[in-house]
Amino acid sequence: MHSITKDYLTSIIFITTTAALNKHRELKHDKCYKHPFPGATDEEVIDFIISIPYFDTKLKDFIMGNLAEHTIIISQAWENEFIKNTRLWAENFEWLNDKDHFLNEANINSKKRQVVHLKLPY
Repeated sequence: MHSITKDYLTSIIFITTTAALNKHRELKHDKCYKHPFPGATDEEVIDFIISIPYFDTKLKDFIMGNLAEHTIIISQAWENEFIKNTRLWAENFEWLNDKDHFLNEANINSKKRQVVHLKLPY
C-alpha cells in the first residue's frame, strides 16, 4: 500500500495516451496537429478522463481535482488495474477515432453498464 496523488494518476494517463495520441489525432483528422506534437495537451487528457468508461465518476472526479481528498492509499493490484484500464481505453477503436456517434453520452452510459468500473479504493 502506498499513498498517491491525482497528479500521479494523471501522469500515468499522460504517458499512456501519448503513445497512441498521434494515431488518435490522425484518425479524427485534427487540422491543429498536422505535425507531430510531443505529448498530450491538458485538454486531451481531460477529454480522455471524461470519456473513459472503465472508471467510475468518483475516481474521475478525484483525478480531475474535484474532490476534497488530495491523496489516496492504493495497493499494487489497484495501480495495475488502473494502468490496464487506461491502456485499454487508449488503444480502443472508439477513443482512437473520436467519432461523436461512438462517444455520445448514451453510448458511454451503455458501456458503463457493461463494464466493471475501477473505483477509489475506499
